[in-house]
Amino acid sequence: MPLGASATRTDGAMLHMYAMYLLAQFRERAAYPMLVKLFSVPGEVCFDLTGNLVTEDLDRILAAVCGEDVDPIKGMIENRDVNEYVRSACLRVLVMLVARRELERASVVAYFRSLFNGKLEPEADFLWTSLVSAWCDLYPEELLPDIERAFDAGLVDTSFVGRESVARLMSEGIEQALRSGDRKGPIEDTVSEMSWWACFREDDRKAAHEAPRIAHGAGVRAVKVGRNEPCPCGSGKKFKKCCGR
Repeated sequence: MPLGASATRTDGAMLHMYAMYLLAQFRERAAYPMLVKLFSVPGEVCFDLTGNLVTEDLDRILAAVCGEDVDPIKGMIENRDVNEYVRSACLRVLVMLVARRELERASVVAYFRSLFNGKLEPEADFLWTSLVSAWCDLYPEELLPDIERAFDAGLVDTSFVGRESVARLMSEGIEQALRSGDRKGPIEDTVSEMSWWACFREDDRKAAHEAPRIAHGAGVRAVKVGRNEPCPCGSGKKFKKCCGR
């Protein structure tokens, strides 16, 4: 599929997405460099090519194929040109590997502290919100002073994660936090993972095909909200940082 292609896909245009899930299912490490290269492309290209896979399952796919080599994951987190949602998914990869006992928690805690202390640009509010959320899934005991400074500096969107969330997780204990860090678990069955997608359900595909024709016949032009446009809910935020999440 060419870069910038429409999000409307035929079955053939979905093959690359099938492949990503299959590669994750079989833990194919040879796919890792190619996936890193693809999702490191700046801008919205990753959404043009893979849609909501970025926010739904990219973390699980990368966690399955990276093995013990997390340096490329860290490289994407620290690369300001990489899409912020990809960077957020990479933060979750590290948490997921700790939850699966494939990575030492202490090493990720130390890395997250280094992000706070200069490796992550301080103006990235969405990424800081994702970072605090990831901290919480590691049980943030050692990082509480850093988390407090992030809140004090206004780097965190408190409508998504607030101080009370951190306090609640602290009261639940480390085992519960780590279970939260791997909510979906590894990809085991590609068919079951993708079967719920609207494009694979006959009724939804038929509705998607007919909707533009019906709208045109009624003299109404359907409008798609761009990810960087104001959210139609009236919050004043960009769509991608509000209802588009």
